Amino acid sequence: MVKIIAQIIGFVALFISLIAYHRKDKKSIMINLVICNLFKLVHYLLLGAYSGCVTKIIAIIRDGFIIIKEKNTKLSNNVFLLFFIMLYVIAAFFTYDGILSLFPLVAALVYTLFIWNGDELVVKKTAFYCYFIWLVYNIYVFSIPEIIANFLGIISTFIAIKNYKKV
Repeated sequence: MVKIIAQIIGFVALFISLIAYHRKDKKSIMINLVICNLFKLVHYLLLGAYSGCVTKIIAIIRDGFIIIKEKNTKLSNNVFLLFFIMLYVIAAFFTYDGILSLFPLVAALVYTLFIWNGDELVVKKTAFYCYFIWLVYNIYVFSIPEIIANFLGIISTFIAIKNYKKV
């Protein structure tokens, strides 16, 4: 029953993630991602996929911080970026369970580096490539909704990139 609930929660996260990258501004993208990551955190926890779970906890904090830092230039200091990088490295150490368990942390680290000061297009392009890394991990932990989410996310984000600034 827990696995079924995990899959349902994963499908809710899928829906939210598909909407996120079609938002017009970075703040709206980040707010959607915080909500999405809350659902994904529970999803991975129920699956016992702990590196995915810890990655989502850090992502929620990171994305919330990025929303706040957009309004306060003092928070744009790279010391905070270094803090998040260190969190991912520490998380990788504590959740290591084979090379594939590192994939979510690597994807999140790359994503963090590029979204820190990136504009909407940089955020979308980075997400596009990180979906591929997550796909491998989701196959590994057998997360059906996240495998589907990764395929749909790749397609959806590709469309969002192609439609960028065409309006």
